Amino acid sequence: MKSMHIPSPVLCRALLASLIMALSPMPVLGQGWVEFENFGAVDTPIYDVDSRPLLAGPDFFAQLYAAAPGQSLQPVGVPAPFLSGEYAGYFQGNDYAIPGVPPFATAVVQVVAWRASDGATFKEANHLGGHVGESPHLTLVLGDVQLPSQLPAPLTGLQSFSLHVVVPEPSVFALGLLGGAALVLGRRRGRFRGRAARQSVPP
Repeated sequence: MKSMHIPSPVLCRALLASLIMALSPMPVLGQGWVEFENFGAVDTPIYDVDSRPLLAGPDFFAQLYAAAPGQSLQPVGVPAPFLSGEYAGYFQGNDYAIPGVPPFATAVVQVVAWRASDGATFKEANHLGGHVGESPHLTLVLGDVQLPSQLPAPLTGLQSFSLHVVVPEPSVFALGLLGGAALVLGRRRGRFRGRAARQSVPP
């Protein structure tokens, strides 16, 4: 009679672990990272209205907006106050992961800035009379911080920009009033010219 071979406990545990790994879902890819600062790898100070004074101190904020290509840009991380003294015009935020974009993939990013007294966020500050500004969109290949040899992507291509004062956009009603006034004025001028022409004709 043949004896039955019973697997050892170690082998059973190994087989069980392999089965669990095979049935487990694949791990989610990590997210790509951006280094949020405008000095060091780049040198792009940011100015107040009319490109005059440099933004300085906690009276001004900068924040990163980012998304995958084709998606709407969203704020990432927390606002970074500007530095002061000889470092006025510069901010030094943290390294941020961009949601939905893996390392070494492309993301679209933008830097926005505003006067702190106008609002706690860029969206809040973007009102009548607020001092706000934004950079053009940048396309970056994101870095990684999970590997010792990799770094977050710097803001390559960022250019200096200035804040501007938010002014109200003309409403449809206001444009209608202006159009109506121009039409009435044009008709009055036409009647005046016609009357003047008739008076100038000799009897």
